[in-house]
Amino acid sequence: MRLHQIKYLIFSIYFLFTFFQNIFTVSAQRFSGGLFIGMTACQVDGDTYAGFNKIGIQGGMFVNTILYKNLGVQFELKYAGKGAQKVTSADNILTYKMALHYIDLPVMVTYSIKEHVIIDLGLVSGYLFARQGEKDGYVYDNEDFEEFRKIDFEWLAGVNYKITKNFIVNARYSYSIRPIRNLEVADTSYGLIGRTLGFTSGLYNNFLTFGIYYQFN
Repeated sequence: MRLHQIKYLIFSIYFLFTFFQNIFTVSAQRFSGGLFIGMTACQVDGDTYAGFNKIGIQGGMFVNTILYKNLGVQFELKYAGKGAQKVTSADNILTYKMALHYIDLPVMVTYSIKEHVIIDLGLVSGYLFARQGEKDGYVYDNEDFEEFRKIDFEWLAGVNYKITKNFIVNARYSYSIRPIRNLEVADTSYGLIGRTLGFTSGLYNNFLTFGIYYQFN
């Protein structure tokens, strides 16, 4: 990771942490927040591989509030591991791997449809701060990733279930709004969303997340 990327990452985390802290201090009666951790199951639409085979981790902090009755908003700051990989079925030898490391800022509208069930719908802006790759023994360096966009925009949809007053589990689906790389590949593979939207070129993050949330208030 380059020095300016590290500075950007530290500044972003500090700014958002300070922002969340001020929200809790000024409006402690209305806002609630907490921490979460979980996993990601990912693929990159537009390459020649299909399947949510790249397993990563996610984790961060969140703050939320109720706007009106069952309607609310939630903001998050998190790390999310994305990318793609292909494993041979014969001897489980890794033949392809692309690891993309993002700092994501999801902004969501939430709606409680039952006492313990909450629906999420929102947008995500993500900063690509590091990446690695390997194919058939060849390790990609940073120059191989120069054409990747540093900023990714995604939409997300998810469902949450309150286990207790403080613990929540959720599952979400996310897909890039624009390509993370403008690359045309022969024999490209797109998932249902990509095919429905008519994509024929470019790479897109296409992934699932599963999380356990702990809400302080």
